[in-house]
Amino acid sequence: LRRALQRIFRGQHTPRIESPTAMFCAALPLAAAIVRGPPILRYGSAAIDTRGAPSLIAPSSVASALEGTDSALDSMDLAALALDGSFRPTRGPDGRLEPVLTLPGDSLETTPPMGAVTVSSTAATLGVVALAFVRSGSPLPPLLGVAAGALLGELFSGAFHWATDNYGRLETPVVGFACAAFQGHHLAPWTISHRSVFNNVYKIAGATLPLLGLGLALLPPSGAACVAVMFYLQLVAQEFHRWSHTPPSKLPEWKRRLQRAGVALPVPEHIAHHKPPFDKHYCILTGRLNRVLDSEPVLLWRRLEALVYRVNGQEPLSWKSDKVRALALSLWPARRDAAGQGKFRDSE
Repeated sequence: LRRALQRIFRGQHTPRIESPTAMFCAALPLAAAIVRGPPILRYGSAAIDTRGAPSLIAPSSVASALEGTDSALDSMDLAALALDGSFRPTRGPDGRLEPVLTLPGDSLETTPPMGAVTVSSTAATLGVVALAFVRSGSPLPPLLGVAAGALLGELFSGAFHWATDNYGRLETPVVGFACAAFQGHHLAPWTISHRSVFNNVYKIAGATLPLLGLGLALLPPSGAACVAVMFYLQLVAQEFHRWSHTPPSKLPEWKRRLQRAGVALPVPEHIAHHKPPFDKHYCILTGRLNRVLDSEPVLLWRRLEALVYRVNGQEPLSWKSDKVRALALSLWPARRDAAGQGKFRDSE
């Protein structure tokens, strides 16, 4: 044993063990481990001997979990197909449904300009944040700005998702393409999983550039950093959104770890959104705010819907559900003036 240990540690500085008694004591833990072998696990009343196959149990559990989530995603996609019978996609070699593009001019192609605008947005955001730290006399204001930007980024992802899911159409000025994209996404949710990173986020990246410049011109450095982080996290949210529609078995392990840790939007959290009338779980960065925003007494989206209806009479698409409509109006009841002049007043 002594000669074996010396061969293993040859060339390294190791203490010399001269006493046979010391040699024996040092070898005891190693010998015990060799004789005892891997432990025997117990599940309920059944003993599971891991000797001879020490790596089979954990991978089997992981594979089972991945298979279950893959199946849940597939069920969601098939349910979406039932909403619109105008297309019947086939399955590709990897088992996923083939992409269906619901918007005119849309493409799955990735081009160099897509990568360039995404990289530019990333560099500009890092530059604004770095500038805040350089110009600030203390690191505290920039740190608070970044932290506030992260929280607002989650909230903004939900607000934008809620608005484009429920209002507008392709012809709506400025945001029409986003409205049509989010609403069409409900009919073919699997398509996003076929996009590349750059194809998925480049439009958002392009929109952030002028907003970053505006924030830099109008706000103090820490405020500009807050705004930059908030807007840039919409790129991140859209990418996390893509991951949540990709079967976990086809994601690398590091992405699955981020989802399990709640850093990236978990698949089950987003599956909960894809149920008609698509009235909950709008935040798509981490999804951590959804439980608060969707529950009483907050019910943020229902209150906003009632406010919009009170102002201009526009009903959101989520009000296709009478239950959702009734809940919103119970929080802030409003109805048209009896004279039909387009004004609103509180229900009596």
